[in-house]
Amino acid sequence: MSKELLDKLVEALVSGDDLEAGRLAKEAINKGIPAIDILMKACAPGMMKAGEKFASGLGGASLTDLIMSGESMKAALEVIRPHLKTEKAEYAGKYLLGQIEGDIHTIGRDIVRSMLQSAGWDVTDLGEDVPADKFIEKAKEIKPDIIGAASAITGSLNKLQELKEKIDAEKLPVKFMVGGWSTSTEWAKSIGAYFARDAVEAVKVASSLHSGKAKAGK
Repeated sequence: MSKELLDKLVEALVSGDDLEAGRLAKEAINKGIPAIDILMKACAPGMMKAGEKFASGLGGASLTDLIMSGESMKAALEVIRPHLKTEKAEYAGKYLLGQIEGDIHTIGRDIVRSMLQSAGWDVTDLGEDVPADKFIEKAKEIKPDIIGAASAITGSLNKLQELKEKIDAEKLPVKFMVGGWSTSTEWAKSIGAYFARDAVEAVKVASSLHSGKAKAGK
């Protein structure tokens, strides 16, 4: 029954039905499904599916459809977020997160932030359209273990590279992760960064980095 309910939530997110997404998330909580399971087994897969549908143009998916999926995701997160706080794992470390300058997409970052927090990370989210210097300034202030920056558009890739160069120039003792539709394993490796394909992988890579097991581009 729980799988069927979570599958329905995935479809509500893909179709952009915010009322149904919120209702299903609430039903899942009421049925005792852990909030982290709702996030990882429905919310994250649903938004990834919506993103892939938009990127590939399948079914005539448009930017409007993706925005509607994002609103549905927000409706589901509003329901489960209070429960995520009580289910959070042991403290993992500090994570500085943001969308690089020139990019105002928020959907993927919202999911990554929620999943990292649920995995025990103390996340500082700088938001979208963040200049490299702001990342550096904040990193010096809070001293994170990892800086994670994302770009969903190729026009901002040079800004991610600029951020990596500034991190190196300042000799900040942090690991640098990148993600977003415009990035890839190969591209991340070319600038000496770590790569996460999606929110689930972001948590795994962050954990590997903290334990010293990850390699650049992975």
